[in-house]
Amino acid sequence: SVNTNANTSATSASTTSPYKSNDVLIFDHAAMQNIQETYKGAHSYIEWSPKSLENIIPVDDLQGQFQAKPLLATVDRRPIIVRKQIQDDIVQAKRANKPSLTQNGQLLGCAISTTTHVSNLEAQYLKHYKEYSPTCDVCFQFSNQEDMTNFVHGVGYEPLQPGQESIATKCFGGKASITARFADWQQKDVRFAGYGYPWTVDCVLPNGIQELTCREISRMQREIEVRDGLQHIYVKTKFVLDGWFDDWSKQFWVHSSWPWTAIMSHDDDRSRIAERLSKSWNDVTSGYVPRNAKELTLAHVEGPGYDKTEYNGGLSLKSMEVDRESKGGIHPRFVSNLFHLIRNAPGSTHLMAVVDGQVRRTYEEIVKLLNSRVSDLYPTHGSIVFDHVEELKKRELIPIGKMDAKKGLRAETDLTLMELLRLRGIKIHLVPITTPSMAFERNVCGGQYSFAPYLAARFAADYQVMMFIDGDTAMVEGSTTLQTVLYDRFFSEKSSKCAGHRLRLIEQYVKPEYENIEKVLQCTQDLSSHRDKWAYAMENCHLKEGHVVARTDSIYAFSVHHPDTLPGYLPKGVEDCITNGNKETDRYFLKESEFVQLHLRNRERKPECTCFVNKELALEEE
Repeated sequence: SVNTNANTSATSASTTSPYKSNDVLIFDHAAMQNIQETYKGAHSYIEWSPKSLENIIPVDDLQGQFQAKPLLATVDRRPIIVRKQIQDDIVQAKRANKPSLTQNGQLLGCAISTTTHVSNLEAQYLKHYKEYSPTCDVCFQFSNQEDMTNFVHGVGYEPLQPGQESIATKCFGGKASITARFADWQQKDVRFAGYGYPWTVDCVLPNGIQELTCREISRMQREIEVRDGLQHIYVKTKFVLDGWFDDWSKQFWVHSSWPWTAIMSHDDDRSRIAERLSKSWNDVTSGYVPRNAKELTLAHVEGPGYDKTEYNGGLSLKSMEVDRESKGGIHPRFVSNLFHLIRNAPGSTHLMAVVDGQVRRTYEEIVKLLNSRVSDLYPTHGSIVFDHVEELKKRELIPIGKMDAKKGLRAETDLTLMELLRLRGIKIHLVPITTPSMAFERNVCGGQYSFAPYLAARFAADYQVMMFIDGDTAMVEGSTTLQTVLYDRFFSEKSSKCAGHRLRLIEQYVKPEYENIEKVLQCTQDLSSHRDKWAYAMENCHLKEGHVVARTDSIYAFSVHHPDTLPGYLPKGVEDCITNGNKETDRYFLKESEFVQLHLRNRERKPECTCFVNKELALEEE
């Protein structure tokens, strides 16, 4: 089965790190190392394409019009990309009447996913970018020309202009593709005037060459200090955009590069993913199909989290030096939403992404919470719902109806949150995210559109099912655990055989006077325990799109409200169930009898969709 502790090997910190991990809290040191290496050695720049040089005029200010910044980059660990490489290689081998190069995944060319922020989306002309061909390369710099020549002899090229002297660097070109899932939509939305956009370039190196597997490149990088010949390994990408200059669109190139240390993940041996690939929707011999709901490995993901403010007249990440009371990237709903996950998702992992400029504060606040008493965090419901240690150890559903029970004798023991999570088998995985100031201030939701593809590329191989949810939404079940619902949906005999599903999102506005953990929990309790109120909310408070859940062997990108996949590369029997216009169907959308996403919002959208009001207000208005 999938190793749910795959991140643990990457999170073992040096003794000097301020971030410690244990069996409940996992700090992602591999991601933190990537961030540090990105800021030290990654670069982006923009230049005119040769096609535009003859048409530019002095007032065409390319550098003043656009800026670029390297963001997230990682070894691509998506099972669907591994499957695509293997299937494409088999097809090509048959056409050429030659053996397959991947050797069942042992010699898969390395795959990488990168994101570059380009400012001023309004001034970008988006009609033609899909027609242009992006490029990508992985390059190896040596101390001498002889070692360069002998490295994968006869393959690769030296990146020189005519007449230049050797730099003892050999590059290997890959097959690049570019995606911008929300660029058209964002460009038309006046709320995001002046924003930039994170462009994702994926890269796949040639198969069949040991030295060009991710596993081998990362091994060479780790040994670079004891190798006399090899000095540096890096990735570079180039993609082509059009920009508006007065009434004319003109073409320019965006270049980015990352040192390999900014890309290495916690497990770069993609042959292990190939070995575990599922052949069909119910292939229990694979690592991505559980035999039952108890075995299902689940991650629920939120982020990136952040605390924001206004500075110099615009949006800014809040300074942790100035605001000593800020909770950093912890969402105000984190503790109340965690209450429900403890009830209905035992044995799962809560993955929290946080912007790197607030990661220390976020970590410290999480540690404080973990060491807090359950009776202090949940004074009304904690001792009622989490009252028996032996029952907690069973890791079965604690029904939401138990919140209605009368408080009786004191709980058996006053657990800390850490102890409660340990009993329920729940882990918190804290992942810092590369977030330079320009990318935060001029990006939707603090960089959500760059995190969404990174999430799949980095972590999909570690679980069987993943949910990408909003930080202010609570999961409210019908009658069983989230894992049971998701097992039935994805893997059981009654499976809908979909790559992914959308959740039903039901909204409840939380008034300012109710902005505390107890009242937010009571809001959920009040709604779920009154049949009429619940029915009314299901019918009238489905105001916005819900988020997504997907099989990890089939996900391409967690595109916020869309579980995007690659239809030609799915396990046999699995289908892309996204409906035209996202029409609500019982096959694509989870039913309210399974579980819903309760959006506990701090802004009103519809008066009757409000905590402790709901149907009463609507009836009064009638």
